[in-house]
Amino acid sequence: MNATLQRAVGLMQAGRHADAIVLLDRVLAAQPDQADALQLRGMARGRLGLFEPGRADLNAAAARHPQPHAVWSNLGNLEQRAGQVDAAIAAYRRALDIAPDFADAAYNLAVCLADSGAPDDAAQAYEALLARHPGHVTGLNGLAVLRGRQDRNDEALSLYDEALRLRPDFSACRVNRAALLCQLGRAREALVDLDVAIREAPGLAEGYFFRGAALRTLGHLPEARAALDRAIALAPMRADFHRDYASLVWESGDSAATTARLDQVLVRQPDAELHLVRARILMRTGRAAEAAEAAAAAVRLAPDHAAARALRGELRSLMGERAVGLDDLQAAFRLSAGHDCAIRHQLVEALLAHGEPAAALDLLSDEPGPGDLQKHVALKALAWRSLDDDRYRQFYDYDRLTARIRIEAPDGYASLDAFNAALADSIQRLHRTSAQPVEQTLFGGTQSPGRLWDEDDSVIRALGPALLAAAHRFVGQLPDDPDHPFLRRRSNTLRLAGAWSVRLRSGGGHVDHIHPAGWISACYYVAVPDVVLDSERAGWLRLGASGVAGLPLPAERYLKPEAGVAIFFPSYMWHGVEPFHGDGVRVTAPFDILPV
Repeated sequence: MNATLQRAVGLMQAGRHADAIVLLDRVLAAQPDQADALQLRGMARGRLGLFEPGRADLNAAAARHPQPHAVWSNLGNLEQRAGQVDAAIAAYRRALDIAPDFADAAYNLAVCLADSGAPDDAAQAYEALLARHPGHVTGLNGLAVLRGRQDRNDEALSLYDEALRLRPDFSACRVNRAALLCQLGRAREALVDLDVAIREAPGLAEGYFFRGAALRTLGHLPEARAALDRAIALAPMRADFHRDYASLVWESGDSAATTARLDQVLVRQPDAELHLVRARILMRTGRAAEAAEAAAAAVRLAPDHAAARALRGELRSLMGERAVGLDDLQAAFRLSAGHDCAIRHQLVEALLAHGEPAAALDLLSDEPGPGDLQKHVALKALAWRSLDDDRYRQFYDYDRLTARIRIEAPDGYASLDAFNAALADSIQRLHRTSAQPVEQTLFGGTQSPGRLWDEDDSVIRALGPALLAAAHRFVGQLPDDPDHPFLRRRSNTLRLAGAWSVRLRSGGGHVDHIHPAGWISACYYVAVPDVVLDSERAGWLRLGASGVAGLPLPAERYLKPEAGVAIFFPSYMWHGVEPFHGDGVRVTAPFDILPV
């Protein structure tokens, strides 16, 4: 018996979960109440996306196992993998009720809270873990990751330093510190950490993954591709590795090979998560029919995988199969118990495209968390507009909620034209790819990697304060309205959040989209070709056109770009760029503003 269970554990560690289940089925056929076998089979089923039978196994094991807290923690892991965040948190808390000093459950709870968009609760969970277990290096590392996500970078680096002081060979922590350094524009420092981590732990796939990210930031694309390929060789089932590898291949101009590495792995070992990643990549690179096939493959492997069912539904709707697409999305919504806001929004988009704005509004009645608010408002506004409801205008009052503001030339530059010329040169050096990013909205151009503010470039650093000053001018002219989801966040203290640069060539533009992570969004114009300046709309910013496929609502306002000017608008406002054709490159620095 013990030998069979050990063999099952070995198979699971090797990623052979289906083979492990075969062994465990034999054990349970002879002893249906064997708690360890039930726990292991539940874990293996969860890894395969068989969440409902996995839950049943783990619940049965928890009632029989001498260490039920461990089983509850594993159930939390399954629920987290299934996207059932509330259920995962409840399972971890149940484990801690039984065994308050159970560090694994305390750590997993903190990770789950962080991933669910509850950073303050996550920080409290990490701090509670560290209070009970001082010097818990994985807790220090996890809290450091969280602080980095919150832009509390000095605190994050200090926590990484403390963890590495306590355990210098903690390679995963060293890799995380390198990832933050890379994000902060310190890619060369990151490579030092990564070289140490890879030397100490040559089998640590994350080391190669972030080495690829650092090299990509520095513009060493062939070396970055080789590093990511090595990461996949070490961890072939990591969906995030495949996503970034495919994105790099696409941006490098090798479009025929975008999913080739992923296809090789799927031939050897079909997996729902990998099929889902493949479907998303194919969808975003314009191969909708193949994407629908990949999403269907994910659903066949994991019928109750809510995200896979939702993506298949979205793709079916995009391809004109609206009825079955809507069925899929409604099934996904039920599978997620309504807790997954991304799936809720996918269903809302399908209802809008299906001509059912009232049903869409019913799903948007509750206010979501901060991370989903912009998309929520954007979709609610489209539903109101579709119904000719006057409430739409409170969100799309262009005269009140948008503005064009010319920035002041930063110190050290004779004129704004001189600054823009230097800025255009600095931005050009960042654009080392030949195609647009897979995940972004532009076409016919390229986008710089990472956050613009993290670049170690004096010209780019001079841009930030100038844009922030212009943002203060914009906010200063906004009215007070405590009932308005945009205006009620009005603040005298602002910070620059996401920022990037875009170079559009002839034929380039942007599809209509919003900025879900912003509050105010803006675009600063660095260089505008004559063909755009002389046109009536080509290359102009458009506002108000629907970004939902199948809902053809036209743009309501077009704004002419002008070098030296930033155009400000709420982040929930649908916006895009009309394509232009002619000589010259349209250079912009879009960015987001958040209140503090």
